[in-house]
Amino acid sequence: MQKTWLKATLAVQMTTDTDVKRKQSFNGIVQGATDEQLNAFGKVLETLTGNDFDFANITNAYHYTVNPVA
Repeated sequence: MQKTWLKATLAVQMTTDTDVKRKQSFNGIVQGATDEQLNAFGKVLETLTGNDFDFANITNAYHYTVNPVA
């Protein structure tokens, strides 16, 4: 079986100053994003929105090809 990476999606949760939870997703995330990159992205989101960055989840999508039996 061959595994091919297709894409990654990033889901983040942020909290407003009135304790409202906000969720946002982003596409086009690089393969193998590091913790440091995600933390830096969270800081950018905090600066742009004024909300507090809570956490992020990455979901990777793969395509599996089954090799035919000879």
